Amino acid sequence: MWIPRANCYIRTSLFEGAQLVCVRRQRAPDTSLEGCQNKRNHMIEFIKKSGHKDIILFVHGFTGGKETWKHPTAGYFYDQLISNPYVRDNFDVAQFEYYTKLLDLFPAINSARQKITSLFKSVFPRSEKNISIEEISSLLRSRIRFDLSEYQNIIVIAHSMGGLVTKSCILRDLAEGRVNKIRLFISLAVPHLGADLATYGRLLSNNRQIADLAPLGELCPQLNDEWVKQPVKPEVKYFRGAYDSIVSKNSAVATDSIAQDIIDCDENHESICKPDLGGLVVAATIKFLKDFKSTNTPFEVQKISDPNQYRDEIFVLKLMLADVHEASIRHSKEFFLNAEYVRKLLSSTADQEKLKDLYGRIRTLYQNSYEAHLGEGKKTSTTLVADIHGRILQEDAAFLKVAFPMLQALHKMGMLHQLANDLGNDIWWSEERSYAALTKIREKAGSIGSDETP
Repeated sequence: MWIPRANCYIRTSLFEGAQLVCVRRQRAPDTSLEGCQNKRNHMIEFIKKSGHKDIILFVHGFTGGKETWKHPTAGYFYDQLISNPYVRDNFDVAQFEYYTKLLDLFPAINSARQKITSLFKSVFPRSEKNISIEEISSLLRSRIRFDLSEYQNIIVIAHSMGGLVTKSCILRDLAEGRVNKIRLFISLAVPHLGADLATYGRLLSNNRQIADLAPLGELCPQLNDEWVKQPVKPEVKYFRGAYDSIVSKNSAVATDSIAQDIIDCDENHESICKPDLGGLVVAATIKFLKDFKSTNTPFEVQKISDPNQYRDEIFVLKLMLADVHEASIRHSKEFFLNAEYVRKLLSSTADQEKLKDLYGRIRTLYQNSYEAHLGEGKKTSTTLVADIHGRILQEDAAFLKVAFPMLQALHKMGMLHQLANDLGNDIWWSEERSYAALTKIREKAGSIGSDETP
């Protein structure tokens, strides 16, 4: 319901069965010709804008629009999210709208008189038509770049074809080396492997978007191939409907090389984006938003409280065996402590898969640096440790970039020493590489510690 107030309207959403009122303050609708044209030109509509650094962006699918998200009685999906205090206090909300119709039906300018008359118009009407998914993704990229430039993180909730638009947007940013602000992707019945065109009815149309949705078309296989090859991607949550006759269960989950988080819902293709009050889709989305916020907050740096902490750990004994300077050992202990702290927090299967890839990259950096160290011949082991720490710092936002913004270079330096803490990993700082040598160092350190004890 729209309630008029001075120079603005108040939109109230009253949900049945709950003591809940969502109030959204907006400018009064402008029904003038100029106002309508301005409204058409804005593909990003802000539902809630309160100056937060993170924003939830809704992207509808094929032939969709604002009504994509509206439940007959529970109201809009985004209003249900805003009604949650945590979401309201931490996120802005907007939606991305683009032209998508079943058929392209507009009048062509056929007569010479119409063509000549159009030349003298001060404003040329924009003839909207169905464009390809990749072209829509280019529009989304532009809108994110300019309309959402103030935001650090974007959480996309996309339905059906809107998910392919989002996926293409992400991949193009990554391919061009641009900063991708989309950090979390809520995929609602998205046909990652394509959708059977027969389910859309007998379409006598040359609609480009329908062609892009075909399982045997060019776009879906291309996006899947590029997606698998990307080492750093946003976190994705795959929602699929048990009664979806448009997108199969297999198609609703993208091909990937890592473990996928799949949420099965008792919904169909249409109802999954129009959730009822207290339904699984809303509850799960709120949980994922909370998880995202907690894991994207920089980890508090941990400090070594006891100088003897980790004294008997293998990675410390390896440093002592190589006669690495005491200050470097102390820093390495602190890096190790922070890496252990992070490993406990990022304990899910999906997180562990991402960390596994990062450990492999850190190992590669070590191997390359160690070979260079042997070639130079004059550097000390202390210099070798410092060099590799420096390389990790340099590659933090490049070769070692991961989909965990809260992971800092110091955590990745600690991951190097976590690798060294396992005798199964060939990471040493000296030419002497035997367990017997480490045992002697441990005994020596123990005797020194006992002598220092009052």
